[in-house]
Amino acid sequence: MTNKVVFTIRVYPDSEKVDFSKIQEAIRERFKDEQILRSWQEPLAFGINSFIFDITAPEEEGVSERYERIIKEIEGVSEIQVESVRRLSRLR
Repeated sequence: MTNKVVFTIRVYPDSEKVDFSKIQEAIRERFKDEQILRSWQEPLAFGINSFIFDITAPEEEGVSERYERIIKEIEGVSEIQVESVRRLSRLR
């Protein structure tokens, strides 16, 4: 079994009209083998919120760049920022 990491990714929408639930669903569709562990919104300015996701990923070379590229392709996403990457602990 491949080891997993958790990315905390901040998504900046391209307008205040972008629906958080639609971005969340688009991420789920693109990463069917992974989990969104947590998701929330934080205010930026002028009624715009950033969307933050904790999402699992395989621990392998190049995965960060691949995730960034795929998420940036989602309609309504302006920019993204990977805020942290950490190993996912296995529960016994």
